[in-house]
Amino acid sequence: MIRKILLAAVALSSMLFWNTTQAQEITYTPVPPGFDFPADERALLDALSGGDEVKLRTHAWMIFAGLTQKTRPNDPNSEAIWETWYTGDDVFSAGAAPQVLRTLKRELVRPRQFSPHGSALPQSIGESQLSFTLFNQELKDHTRSEKLNLSATMKAINDGWTTQTPVEDRKVKDYPREAMSLKMIWMPVAKSGMTSLPIWDELPIADVVDALPAPTWKRRVAVDPSRDSIPDDEVVDLPGFPRTHVVPLKAFYYFQLNAEQAQKFDDAAEGDYAVLVAMHYTTKEIPNWVWATFWWHDQPNAGPYAANRPDETKVSGPWRNYLMDVAYDMDLPTESNATPNAVFNPWLEAKFPNGVNSNCMTCHQRAVWTELGDVDFLPVTRGPALPNDPIFINGTKADFLWSLLFEGNQ
Repeated sequence: MIRKILLAAVALSSMLFWNTTQAQEITYTPVPPGFDFPADERALLDALSGGDEVKLRTHAWMIFAGLTQKTRPNDPNSEAIWETWYTGDDVFSAGAAPQVLRTLKRELVRPRQFSPHGSALPQSIGESQLSFTLFNQELKDHTRSEKLNLSATMKAINDGWTTQTPVEDRKVKDYPREAMSLKMIWMPVAKSGMTSLPIWDELPIADVVDALPAPTWKRRVAVDPSRDSIPDDEVVDLPGFPRTHVVPLKAFYYFQLNAEQAQKFDDAAEGDYAVLVAMHYTTKEIPNWVWATFWWHDQPNAGPYAANRPDETKVSGPWRNYLMDVAYDMDLPTESNATPNAVFNPWLEAKFPNGVNSNCMTCHQRAVWTELGDVDFLPVTRGPALPNDPIFINGTKADFLWSLLFEGNQ
């Protein structure tokens, strides 16, 4: 009898431990000191006006390095610190923020770029991934203290403008310089066998007059989750893609899908993996924010997007496999033909006509709250909007944050 009681106690203890580990508690962790965040505003703007692309890129990489540090430095299974940041519900829910223990959440959704607008456009590889957004403490605190998550607040602000209010003044209160938001983009990888993933090798196309159609992805890799070490030159023949480079799962930042998460992908099952193929971050370090975008590549040390990455003491493991581009301005630095700066992420913007010729800041400049709620981000383009653009006349600028329009205002 005593033995049975002891066995039952052990089983109950194991069950409680298993449930605890499934609901992993997290503690918010900011970008640590030593990663140039927030940088001096004047220094960034001087680097921009002086064309110092090395400084601008180095700064963007340093923030990436800070974001990707482990919450538990000596634990190889530790999550990156950005995983502890706040979800859209944490920031934009209408009710009071619940005072409960926070747990690790990965609530995958279809990127807003693809719905409803994307349904009318040519299909491309970008249609199959899922994403989620995260926000740091400063962005959360400002949003909730100013009640910008509430439609009543936004309506009151918008109703306060008069015909004499200059367009440049029709905006919400600026976010603090420490504010930051993230968008993480994921693709599924099967737990067994090899999974084909597309690779983007192209550069922006600046010398065009008419909008370009959505491009095709010309190359792929084969992800093999069964091996941690794979020869650099190993290839496999895939349908339509002979001599495809084989890479290990650990070359990505990834997590294993539960049943609910797997159902959200077009073709995934419980136990498969979600691999991080791309990410955005934006910081309010300058008035129009800093916009950095990253995407995974199997040749991460080649080409202009690999330049200025910090050494392995700061960017290590799978994070060394991501390329980067950054925008500090809608015009500068200009492209080779003196047209406005083009900065885009292939996993998101390449889907759209002319997406490879666009600028993320130009898109986010259009984040304007109106009572009709009908402001559209399309078409994706580059260069600043004119001050008297109709989108600014009857609305309130949301400080470049589409999240205020799509996740808040309940």
